[in-house]
Order: sequence, then structure tokens, then C-alpha cells
Amino acid sequence: MSQIRKCIIILLISLLFLQGAAASSYYLVTEHEPVYPGDTVFVWVPINNIGYGTSMVDTVVKLVPANNATEKTIHVLDTEVSLGNMDDWNDMRTASFKVHVDQNTLEGEYEFIVYVTTKEKESGSITTAALKDRILVIKGMPIITLSNTSISAIAPGSTNEVILKFKNEGSGVARNLYVDINTGSEHLASVFSITGSGTRFFLGSLGPGEDAKIKFDMIVDSQAQTGVYNIPIKISGINYSVSDSIGLGVAGITDFELSYQESGSSFLLSVSNIGVNPAKAVSVEIPPQNSFSVSGSNTQVIGNLNSGDYTSANFQVSRTGRSDMAIKILYTDAAGVRRSVEKKLPVKLSSGMAGTASRSTDDQHAAMHGGGTNYSGLVLSFAPYIGIALLGIIGFWQRKSITEMYHRMKFQRQRRK
Repeated sequence: MSQIRKCIIILLISLLFLQGAAASSYYLVTEHEPVYPGDTVFVWVPINNIGYGTSMVDTVVKLVPANNATEKTIHVLDTEVSLGNMDDWNDMRTASFKVHVDQNTLEGEYEFIVYVTTKEKESGSITTAALKDRILVIKGMPIITLSNTSISAIAPGSTNEVILKFKNEGSGVARNLYVDINTGSEHLASVFSITGSGTRFFLGSLGPGEDAKIKFDMIVDSQAQTGVYNIPIKISGINYSVSDSIGLGVAGITDFELSYQESGSSFLLSVSNIGVNPAKAVSVEIPPQNSFSVSGSNTQVIGNLNSGDYTSANFQVSRTGRSDMAIKILYTDAAGVRRSVEKKLPVKLSSGMAGTASRSTDDQHAAMHGGGTNYSGLVLSFAPYIGIALLGIIGFWQRKSITEMYHRMKFQRQRRK
């Protein structure tokens, strides 16, 4: 008889949870929903005596994690709850358990087992029923971040493929995400244009740790001012929205154009800054090479060059081969970084050798960039010939006076004798 009553008690406890399962699909009831990582909440487990004439004495309820995943992330602070005696039919008590959800818990369903232990009133024998598949739902918190960009610096007048990578750094799933890129403000609309089908891009759904990319082409206005631009973006989805920005630096390129002037025995190398950015502490070097040799110094410092500026350097060069001249330009860019660029310049020396000669550097520079002939240099070079010619002309005009003066001096010498 005692064994029969024991079986009846186990059956009644099981029926209790089966009835509850039909209503709540085995999900545990919490004091608030949803439950997020980091929360400390009460979990309620109702116990109902539905056995007619059956007493539940010294009833104790335990809430135990069903697996390692649950045990590592959800901590039951109250290991067991005593409900006392439940003698009457339909007598209901609620076991309340305090649990803490770890901050790093991922979104999902976590399983528990509920153990109900009761004692038979007459025999004192103890009966324990295990109710499995009790589920506690944890709602994660997604955190979508812009984790990587394919480009950080762009040049005016350029077209660039931009790839943006987004990652879910949070613990929840973000669903049906879109990315909106806002270039509509006045200071951005005049600089950036996104080509294609608009400025909204579908990202999809991202679970914890997952990432996704979007790709588009961006055109930069040729007159864009250099500097850093922050382009606002908005990431939105079902019950989720966050704002961020893309930091893009418009860094005008620094580039140089080379030309040369050979005048007599002078080789004058001209360097022009055809880029957008200024170049500081510019120096030009003719490195050792097979087709040209340099007598004296092969490096000259030519100073700072703003955009559109040019200056010249004078070298003593002889040609020894047929290849183009290799020239190395060193400069400090707008960011303060020392850089170098190598150029090739087709050079043909008429005499095979050019170097510093009779003309001053200033006269060579004027002859090269003044758009005409250096007349002052020509006058100086022909000065001796001009002097002789002038003396001849003066002598021809004054020939009669010179003859009379000669006869007068001759007559005076004869009288003295």
C-alpha cells in the first residue's frame, strides 16, 4: 500500500508539470521578460497538489542546470526552496529561485531540471521526481560595429571602391539589418558621391560574432579640400538601431614633373610640384647609373615647393649610355613623413657633357623659365667685340681731326730742333 501511494505522489507531481508545460511550452516563468545578460532575476516554479486525499509533506524543490553550457553562464543563487506541507487538494505553492545571468551569455535557450522531493506522511519514505527540459530564455543584446574599412585616405578627383565590414560584438541576434550612408549634408554633398543604386545597403541578420560586408563606389570631387571627413552612417533592423561614422581623409597627392635645360655646358634640372599637397625640404638626387655620371655633388636641396611651384638645380653631368636619366626626389609630405619618389627623364646632351660654367645660376634659371632669350648674358659675352667695333667707328668719324692733330705735333717738334 505504501509503495502504491509513493507512485501516486510521483505521478501527481509529474501531472502537475505536464499541465504547466501545455500552457507555457516548458518555459520557466521569470519576474520580467526578456531576461538579458548581466541580469539577476527570480525564476518561479509553481507546485500544485492535485491528488485527492494525498499529503505532500516537507516538500523541497531544487533548480539544477541540465548541462555545462547552462551551468557556466547561469548561476542559481538559491540551491533549494522548502515549501513545507501541502495537505489539501489543489493546494499550490511557488518555489522562487534567484538566478544571475553572466554578462557574456549569448542569446538562446538554457535548460534546467526541476527536482521535487516530498515525504510520505505515514511511512516517512522520501520520493523525488525529476522534471526535465525546463527552459529559461535569455535575450541577448546585439552590438553592431564598423570593424573595418578598405580605405582610409582618398585623393581629390578619384573614384574608389569602398568595402565596409560590420561585426556583431554583442550577445544577441540583430535581424534584418540595413546600413544607410548619409552624404547629404552640405559640406559632404559637395565632396562625395556614391554611385550605383543609392545610399542604403542590406546587411542581413548577424548573430553574436558574425560579420558581413557591403561594397560601393565613391567619387571624390576634384576640388575637394584636404582634411578628414566623418560621414555619418546608421545601422538599423528589427528592434535595433545605432549610429556610427566613416572617417575618410582626403589627402591630396604629391607628384613632381621634371624637365631640363642644356645651355652651353650647363645642365639645369627643373622640378615642379604638380600635386595638391605641398612638399617640404625637397632635395633632388641623380643616383649612380650606367648612362650618366655626375662630377661633384649628385644631390642638391631645393627647399619647399607648394602646389604649382617649381625651382631648379644645377649639375655637372656627362652622358655614358643611352638610357633615360634616373632621378630621385626626396621630400616631407603634409603629414610630416619623409618620402622619396623616383622618376625617369629622357635626356639628350648635345656635347655629351654639361655642367656648371660661365653663367650664373640666376641667369640660367631666367633663361629656362622666362619664356625668351637671356639678353643680359648675351650682351656680356659679346662686350669685347662691341668695344672694338665702337672704337673703329669713332676713329672713322674723327679721321680728319686726327690727321690735322698729327701734322701740328710734327711741326712743333721740328721748330724745337
